[in-house]
Amino acid sequence: MKLPVVLRDDYTMYLELHDGALWFHTDVHRWSQEVKKKHIEDLDLLQYLTNVPLLALIEDTNTKLAKFAKLTGWNTFKPVEANDKKYTIFIRSKKWVV
Repeated sequence: MKLPVVLRDDYTMYLELHDGALWFHTDVHRWSQEVKKKHIEDLDLLQYLTNVPLLALIEDTNTKLAKFAKLTGWNTFKPVEANDKKYTIFIRSKKWVV
């Protein structure tokens, strides 16, 4: 079950615990340079607070979402296949100094 953890007018961020990993989801309602900046700030803070790598699953045909992921600091991790579809798991992990 996805749990909303960041609620903004322009987007909502969710976390989902599955198989011992934290999976990230986001719904974007509006996008601009200002929204991008705030989205990355919130994502960085979420990353800091969870202190574990976050994972996201993107279908290989969804090139727009893959571009969005890279734009917001995600890296490709590994390919997977499920239900006759190909996906890429993206990972976001940083070492933080407080």
